[in-house]
Amino acid sequence: MFIQISRRAALLSSAMLLSSSLSAMAQGYQNRPIKIVVPYPAGSTPDALARIVGESLAKRISQPVIVENKPGAGGMIGAKAVSEASPDGTTLLMFTPAWSAAKVFQAKPLIPVPEGLEPVMMVAEGAFALTAAGAMPAKTFDQFVAYAKANPGKVNFATTGLGDNYLYLLLMQREKAFKMDAIQYKGSADYVAALVSNDVQVAITPQYSMLPLVRDGKLRVLAVSGDTRSKAYPDAPTFKELGLPQIRNNWFALFAPRNTPATLVSKLNEDLVAVVKSPEVSKRVKEIYFEPIGSSAEQMRQRISTEITEWTALVQSAGIQPQ
Repeated sequence: MFIQISRRAALLSSAMLLSSSLSAMAQGYQNRPIKIVVPYPAGSTPDALARIVGESLAKRISQPVIVENKPGAGGMIGAKAVSEASPDGTTLLMFTPAWSAAKVFQAKPLIPVPEGLEPVMMVAEGAFALTAAGAMPAKTFDQFVAYAKANPGKVNFATTGLGDNYLYLLLMQREKAFKMDAIQYKGSADYVAALVSNDVQVAITPQYSMLPLVRDGKLRVLAVSGDTRSKAYPDAPTFKELGLPQIRNNWFALFAPRNTPATLVSKLNEDLVAVVKSPEVSKRVKEIYFEPIGSSAEQMRQRISTEITEWTALVQSAGIQPQ
């Protein structure tokens, strides 16, 4: 016997199957190991945060959480690997404002920005520090600006390439009317060594990683980002105090592969927010001078959009062409 199925019934059946599949996927990711890709070397700040979050997430879902370091191309090698992974919730990326910077500075990024990844949540925020060589005569930010103006061609800043740190130093020079030359290094270990030896005079760095060298007098912090002064460097003014509110805190966020279903992003966000806001994780994050956030996916998406808009305008005004 031939049974004719109406087009409406067929569409309804397909929709129900899709909904059931997405629901199963949202629940099913908790039944498999999860991999957090860190597009930076082991021992970096994103790596430390990924391991803190991963340990607690593993306990919550009773599944292994593996951290895999995949550095290269300013973080874009790891980002590409995650973007192209199966959108099933088992592969995540711990990334930084380098994601926004890729849209601004790269003419042909390895993957589309920002649509190449799905924001899940901001894990933590932390103050950037304007870190200076301990041997440099200037002891304060104002003294540093005066020193740079009085010694044209003798003050350099360290960078690892065109990114958020480079942008902030560009902004600083424009707003305070002084000039520095950029010296590019392969990584943070190289430019920190150059700072200690006074081969380069300043760099924008994550604040906590410089703390031992600051305590030893080898480096000096001249300013920090954020709304309030840093507990690590209470004598250093904020950039807001110095008239530079555009220099915002550093962020660290988790992303899912492109085209991850919204229901799955929502479930991931629910679990990860619970992890980040737990007393154990909050304590460990604060111990390294970061503030646990646990944002919504939409809040993270808006942060990226704002950065791209502001940074694009800054780069265009400076006449910098994407490379």
